[in-house]
Amino acid sequence: MATKLYSVELCQRMVDASEKALAKALEAQSYGIGGRSLSRASVESCQKQLDLWLGRLATAEGRRRGKAVCYSAVPH
Repeated sequence: MATKLYSVELCQRMVDASEKALAKALEAQSYGIGGRSLSRASVESCQKQLDLWLGRLATAEGRRRGKAVCYSAVPH
């Protein structure tokens, strides 16, 4: 059995944080008020982080074992 790199608890915290970041980025990526501006991470980068941590959570919970690999054979 492979050693788990990330604990379920860590993965769940990161999924929660990634979901919050994605929600904030969806509200507005950047805006300015009174000469001050705020830029948030892009929706695309937040979605990538969420997907990454959802995959790691699934692995930590034993629902998958790494990335899927497809093998094919070509006859001679």
